[in-house]
Amino acid sequence: MNKATTLALSIVLVLALLSCIAQAEEGSRFVTIREWLDAKGECGDCMLLVKVTQILNPVLAVAADDTGAVNLFSGNGEESMIINFMSDECPREGAILVIANPRYNEFEGSIEMADWSLLRVMRDPTLDEAG
Repeated sequence: MNKATTLALSIVLVLALLSCIAQAEEGSRFVTIREWLDAKGECGDCMLLVKVTQILNPVLAVAADDTGAVNLFSGNGEESMIINFMSDECPREGAILVIANPRYNEFEGSIEMADWSLLRVMRDPTLDEAG
């Protein structure tokens, strides 16, 4: 990744973080995926800034930050947020999400974030440069 791309991505992430902090209710705090995993989801009123790295199926994706990766489960059927990511109108893989209060869920030997609320979605600016 070149310096301009890294700088652009950093600026977007910082602005998203600042925006969400300003909108957050008192008591909300940002945690990393690693902190969330270590606490087994028991992090109180929390938010996470993650990037969708892979869409596995209409209800499951992989989300990551600098500290780790986890499955992101988004409900069933047509209400699934992952279905929205698969549409032409919404960012696909590479979407940057701010989510709130995901539930820790063990499913078929893996850990996933379930029942989360989407606070904000952005497109990774490095995807625009790549074409």
